[in-house]
Amino acid sequence: MKRLTALLILLSALALGQAQTVRLHLPGGWVEGRVEGDVLSFKGITYAHAQRWREPEVVESWPGVLYAYDYGPICPQSGDITVRFGRLFGQYVPAASEDCLNLNVWVPAAAPPPGGWPVMVFVHGGSFTGGSGSEPIYDGSALARRGAIVVTINYRLGALGFLALPALAAEDPHGSTGNYGLLDQLAAFDWVRRQIAGFGGDPENVTAFGESAGAMSLCSLLTSPLAEGAFDRVILESGGCNFVIGREEAYARAARIAERVGCPMDDLNCWRALPASELAGLSRSVETDFEKDPLKPVQDGYVLPAFPEEALAAGGGLRLPLLVGANANEYRLDLTALADPEKKSWRGFERLVNEKEGERAAEVLAHYRSRFDSALAAYYAYMSERILFCPTYRAGYLLKGQNPVYGYVFEYKSPHWREALGSAHGMELPFVFDTRRVWPFWILFVTEAELERTDELAAVMQRAWVSFARGEAPRAGMAPAPQLGSGWLLGLDVRWGWRPDVWPERCQLWGASEYQ
Repeated sequence: MKRLTALLILLSALALGQAQTVRLHLPGGWVEGRVEGDVLSFKGITYAHAQRWREPEVVESWPGVLYAYDYGPICPQSGDITVRFGRLFGQYVPAASEDCLNLNVWVPAAAPPPGGWPVMVFVHGGSFTGGSGSEPIYDGSALARRGAIVVTINYRLGALGFLALPALAAEDPHGSTGNYGLLDQLAAFDWVRRQIAGFGGDPENVTAFGESAGAMSLCSLLTSPLAEGAFDRVILESGGCNFVIGREEAYARAARIAERVGCPMDDLNCWRALPASELAGLSRSVETDFEKDPLKPVQDGYVLPAFPEEALAAGGGLRLPLLVGANANEYRLDLTALADPEKKSWRGFERLVNEKEGERAAEVLAHYRSRFDSALAAYYAYMSERILFCPTYRAGYLLKGQNPVYGYVFEYKSPHWREALGSAHGMELPFVFDTRRVWPFWILFVTEAELERTDELAAVMQRAWVSFARGEAPRAGMAPAPQLGSGWLLGLDVRWGWRPDVWPERCQLWGASEYQ
């Protein structure tokens, strides 16, 4: 109650224009952030400390005042597209450091409702090898203005986040290895539960939402006993539970990495002496190579006791309200295919499917040949559906039952990139965060007319996400989004509304009939 009273006093000062900064007292200590119009921002708050390939050391409290004016360091990484090219366009990207476990908080500059603001914690994507919570595309101001506290987080990436070694398992008290990035995410949720009341948030109402590798992380954590009580509902954007590797496979991949870096598998001194930049460079966060990247979450017996999809199919996992969805043309982000004769020919498509599907290849080839006249269109649909589109819905269908699971499909196509990109992977993000004017998303809109034409879609998506975070059915307008299994999805486009559920038709090869 004292913290809430102090917050109301500070907000009264803000309303009178008396403050450029704002200082709050959290359970862990004082924190000072900035006033940015009708939103308060607190950036670069350390929630845990990272020691290489060990569990994060959670920050319980801090002395004095924590000045949270600027983004903290990002985690060492190969760098995804927004980091690599953002610098070319003059955008601020923090320096990298292994001690990178920090988060950012955006708070409505208004008196919180009874019980506190709903809390939304975002887990970024980037193929498990790139990205950060401080990228401008994830600015939480617009969502905060809709009536929620928004938190974005960093977690360890690439080899620093997901390398599995027998020697690391041997020294770990739980026999765990390979899931340091997931442990970081859990530490961030723990920090939010403990500290968010000081910002005026409701610690009993935390929504986890993530995109791509962030959604895959959250989907996997739904089957982790360590995630019990970490969050209250989940939004999965374009990511399911299908990218977790077994311990022995993880060790085999680590052996190939060991040859590259020159460290014996059992020599942890050698591994820990390697520069972080060298370890970060072992992966390249390129969407077309995502399946081949050796570093993924690991079924280690502790963080992930079982393979997540198998656990869900057996009736396990946290039964929480879910909003799940994917973009209509996920894999069209692979623009290299437009100039690749191999991917534009039926012969090349046949080679690809034979390589990936083995005994199922003939069935898969027949399915996509019957649906498409163009080999390139078949390639895009095949890669979209097997990697991102269908696994996302499969997770939703596996979890529906005890708690509501709502479904959406994102269908917006930029008129400037309609044929090249369609509704590609990640294109919902500038609408969820309303960062349509931020690199690289501004290239989708280009003109002021297109920005104005899409204003309502941005508002619709933010209303839906925030209403779900409040504990309601996600509402884009008056009607709630349909639940999975009803035969309908929420279609998100300039003209939005209910659409027939396309999952059974598009995903019959990828579990649609089994899980309906």
